[in-house]
Formats: sequence, C-alpha cells, structure tokens
Amino acid sequence: MKSQEIVSKSCSLFQDVSCYDIFKDFSGPIIAVLIAFFSIRFAFAQLDKQHQNTLDAQKEESKRNTKIELFKDINLLLDNVSSIVREVNTFCLARQHPAPGTPIELSQTDYEAFSAKLNHGLLAVISKVESHEIINQKLFKAFRYSLEAIVYDISDLRFSDDRRLVLDSMHELGSDASCYLYDFQICMQNLAYGDVFDHKLSARVPVDKTLKVITADSDSLDALLNHFSNETNWGKSWKSYENEAKEKCS
Repeated sequence: MKSQEIVSKSCSLFQDVSCYDIFKDFSGPIIAVLIAFFSIRFAFAQLDKQHQNTLDAQKEESKRNTKIELFKDINLLLDNVSSIVREVNTFCLARQHPAPGTPIELSQTDYEAFSAKLNHGLLAVISKVESHEIINQKLFKAFRYSLEAIVYDISDLRFSDDRRLVLDSMHELGSDASCYLYDFQICMQNLAYGDVFDHKLSARVPVDKTLKVITADSDSLDALLNHFSNETNWGKSWKSYENEAKEKCS
C-alpha cells in the first residue's frame, strides 16, 4: 500500500497514472527520436570529415602541381646554364692545353665575355629559386648560396694577372656549378615526382669526399648553409658588408 502511494505521489501531475506507465508508453518514440538525432549528427560529422578530406586532397594536389610546374620552369633554366657551363669548360680546357710550344693565352675580352655569360646564366637561376624559396626554404637557400659563391669567385678573377690561374679557376668553378645544378635537379625531381612514382633518385656521390653535395637532408643543408655563409669568399665578404652596415646604423 505504501509503495502504491509513492508511485502516485511521484506522478501527481497525472491522475491515476504512474511514471512507469508513462515511460512505458513513450519510451518507443523517445528512443526513436534519440536514434534519429544521433544518426543525423553522425551523418553530418561524416559529411564534415569527407569535406575536410576533399579539401586536404585538393590542397595536396595543388601543391604537387605547383612543384611540377616549377620544376619544368627551373629545368629550362638549368638546361640553359648547363650548356653555358659546358661551353666555358670547353674553352678553358682548350686554353689550358695549347699546342706544344704555344703559350697560354686568355685575353681580357675573352674572360669578360665568358665570365659575363656564365654569371648571367647563374643569376637567372638564382633569381628564380629565390622567388620560390617558400617551397623548401633550406634546400633552395643552400642551392642559391652555392651559385652566389661561384658568381662572386668568377667576378673576382678579373683582378688576377695570372692567366693560368684564371683558366684553372674558371674551369673548376664551372665544374662546381655543373655539380650543384645536377644536385638541385635531382632534389627537384624528388620533390615534384617522388610521391607520384613512389620512388626517389639517389644523391650524387663524389669520389673526393671533401666536395660538397646538395641534398634535401636537413642536417646536410644546415652544414652547407654554414659552409657557404662563413667559409666561402662570398660568405665572408657578405658578412663584412653586413657588419659594416650594422656599425653605421648603430
């Protein structure tokens, strides 16, 4: 009798109806509404996830296409400057090994013509790479620094009267430029096509381990940036100008 009174009091808003009866009658619709609610919520969550996945896929596709188009543009410049490097190296080799009894000759006009041609080609690549450095800042900067160091050394040869030194240096600098251009082309191919073909090209392995190689490895790039910035004639000169500018501003 007491339990019956408790049920009645707990549902005093409904005359002669217990909470159990109300729950029993409405449990089906309530559960159906809850199922519908969570189903709709799950469906919207799935749609949001699919939409986000689509956006991510489009973003990656856009990045891949940008890399491929940039590689095509840069590759034209690399091919152009590579042909110039071969021309300069052929010229230097011919002058380095003249016919027996013939002195080494290199006129100032020849030096200026070939050095200007090589430097203009390298500077065109530097400008293109610098304007797209956001794609891979360390790699693009290390490559740019390597070419800027070569341009500086080639230009600095104009102060030398030693024709043998000028020819040897131009040939060596041209060879270095050719190696760096090859290294960067490999890195660009891996960036542009590595994910597409699920394969990456191996870096150049020089016989002389003291020679520098440009790769996409982060630690290697840090070492290269330090080398070009602090150990090359270009880097030391740049640091000197920077310190002078800071002193003037201070």
